[in-house]
Amino acid sequence: MSEPAVRFTAGTLRRAALFSAQFLLVFGALWALRNIVKQLSYVLIPLFVALLLTAMLEPVVGWLVRRRWPRSLAVLAALVLGLVVVGGLLAVVVFSIIDSYDELRLRVIESIERLETWLADSSLPFSTDLLSRVQDWLGSNQGEVLGQAVTAFSTVGAFLVGLVIALVLFIMFLYAGPRLWAATLVPWRPTTRAVVDDAGRRAYRGVVLYVRVTALVALIDALGIGIGLAVVGVPLAVPLAALTFVGGFIPYVGAVVSGFLAVAVTLVSNGFVAALIILGVVLAVQQLEGQVLHPLLQGNFSNLHPAVVLVALVIGGAEGGIAGALFAVPVVAAVRGVVLAVAEHTAARSKIEAEEAAESEEPPREPPEDGVKDDEPR
Repeated sequence: MSEPAVRFTAGTLRRAALFSAQFLLVFGALWALRNIVKQLSYVLIPLFVALLLTAMLEPVVGWLVRRRWPRSLAVLAALVLGLVVVGGLLAVVVFSIIDSYDELRLRVIESIERLETWLADSSLPFSTDLLSRVQDWLGSNQGEVLGQAVTAFSTVGAFLVGLVIALVLFIMFLYAGPRLWAATLVPWRPTTRAVVDDAGRRAYRGVVLYVRVTALVALIDALGIGIGLAVVGVPLAVPLAALTFVGGFIPYVGAVVSGFLAVAVTLVSNGFVAALIILGVVLAVQQLEGQVLHPLLQGNFSNLHPAVVLVALVIGGAEGGIAGALFAVPVVAAVRGVVLAVAEHTAARSKIEAEEAAESEEPPREPPEDGVKDDEPR
């Protein structure tokens, strides 16, 4: 059978040109947004940090306010609780990593060298060229990698300014968050105000759920892998567990990197059998996370496809370094909430307009005959 001939009419070319113009407009808007975000990163990163911290502690403030606490006192109590719990946990994580950084780096380098030796002596169709190329690339691009990691805060002064901005915004969001949101809704028209309100609340709920679930799952992963490392007798169990907790905030990639470090250090410190045991522990904990913890704690409210998460992580890491990788998934979860809210409101409005149009098209009823009521039999 001969294939049907494709004919390019003026209408086809017009639609193609219209689609191309729309695509270019969207691409230009995204390019402009990317440049704006990069130029204002010293403000936007503290803003995102403040929003994530608010998502952590705002439920505590709301719970205390419902118990008739004054909001100022509830905010103060939440700040003290956050400083004790979250600050103490972060202090343990950061100081354990800093104290053991040199030893951890040497163990990882030694494990890579041992892996190179094993590949060279084995009969597998591998060679050490790939590992050598990776090491050469890291050595030649180390400055660029570190530069991407500290894109926004290149000096200590800029970091301190960003920290102060984040703390001030965090306190303001906790204390006057509802009033700030209500003031944001005032300029909108009543019909649009409902859509904006629902979209904003859904976006915020998505971020809150992401922060809660990610922090809890990261803590459970760190405890599980840390207990396994301690039972096997790995000397750097606490720093490796701390790295597992930090890596839990970068989906998929963080778990792979922290698991590799745990197995590599165990291979050097305790041998091949212990490394296999830790590999089994890491895989078991990650399966527990993916198959049980995330579905149980998160449900389908902000369930993002792994492909979407990976693409967001790659784009965020390439454009914003560590900060971009950390904020990529919360931003995607917030955008998903906004899109779903707008789509639901649009569908509801279309349904109402269709019902009104159908009612207006109904034929008028004939008047009843003289002397006969409409509800009487004729």
